[in-house]
Amino acid sequence: MRPLCRSAQAPRPHSGSLRSMDIEVFVEGVPDVKITRDIQHRLQEVCKSIYRCGDWSVLVAPSEDARGQWDLGIRGPTGQRVVSFSTDLDQLPVQVAEQLRACF
Repeated sequence: MRPLCRSAQAPRPHSGSLRSMDIEVFVEGVPDVKITRDIQHRLQEVCKSIYRCGDWSVLVAPSEDARGQWDLGIRGPTGQRVVSFSTDLDQLPVQVAEQLRACF
């Protein structure tokens, strides 16, 4: 599959650095608040090192198709993508971050 957004933004005048992507994170179906916060934190950390144009949103939710699977939905300025994977709840933050990193 092609990346959702290939071009990095040009450096802003007076800043001299690239703007990291803006991301909004939604987590559904995770009963543990600590795990939800860890997912949000890890995704924000991944995005600090990824330079993509525009605003992005990420949804983590239990898969409707298979028990024990999770869906990672990524939406950006040029399209959307859904990745499904299996993992235990306690490993969900690590796996979500790895899946997002692999998409870029």
